[in-house]
Amino acid sequence: MGDLFNVLPDAIVVVDSDGHIAFANPGVDVLLGYAVDELLGQPLTCIIPHQYRDAHEVHLAKFRKRGKPTSMGARPLLSALHKSGSEIPISISIANLDLDGERYSVAVMRDGGELHSEITRANSQAETDALTGIGNRLRLSREMQAALSELRPFGLLFLDLKKFKPFNDDYGHEVGDKVLQIVAQRLQAKVRGSDLVARLGGDEFVVMLDGLTDVDWLEQHAARIAASLTRTFHIGDLSSKIGVSIGGAIYPLDSQSEEGLLKVADRNMYQAKQAGIDYHVGGPR
Repeated sequence: MGDLFNVLPDAIVVVDSDGHIAFANPGVDVLLGYAVDELLGQPLTCIIPHQYRDAHEVHLAKFRKRGKPTSMGARPLLSALHKSGSEIPISISIANLDLDGERYSVAVMRDGGELHSEITRANSQAETDALTGIGNRLRLSREMQAALSELRPFGLLFLDLKKFKPFNDDYGHEVGDKVLQIVAQRLQAKVRGSDLVARLGGDEFVVMLDGLTDVDWLEQHAARIAASLTRTFHIGDLSSKIGVSIGGAIYPLDSQSEEGLLKVADRNMYQAKQAGIDYHVGGPR
């Protein structure tokens, strides 16, 4: 078996019942930077990043106890610890193997860099609005959930373009799409690199302002954005303007949930629309 493993291009390690590496093939040098002799007798955790070691011990113990000895398990992408100390993406398959009354685990690893890049590209596409190139609802949700989990304050501005549907009907969807792209560009120009601009769909946009805690600052952002969006735009021979209604909310002052914050910002946006003003970010705190 050792001869077979040695000629395979993948990195292979065999772990004994105590969790120590009993065998490694030359592929570990190519993938992880270790000579075979450096790994023999070492705990498997030496190639697992520190932050994942506790979870790995739990999952490995469960895997070794259940299923048939020859059953295979696979995860699409994990992180391994290179000898240099850097983390590298790998794909891994693992099998239980019983020999002479002892259970071993065989792990077959290969470079996951290409798969990691493909997953990154796929995630980016899934979180990008195809028309405008900015974030979409999925991206907004992910960023909001990350901030909420870290208890990191932020502000939200919920935007709805005024009378966009009649404009779209009068000039056609191609011109309407150009307007939405201009809106996205102007929004991007008014935020920092740590902020997020997202299109929820149709003519609704949301701006997430990282670290913002003060209602006065939120109002100033709303005023600057409204002034930018209501400037004359030019598309071919067409010169025109659009209006906007903006509502605001702040975490954690207005709500401590994604749904609650969006509802507050949406409600304030409707109050601005009904009052005939460009923005309303809420009453006194």
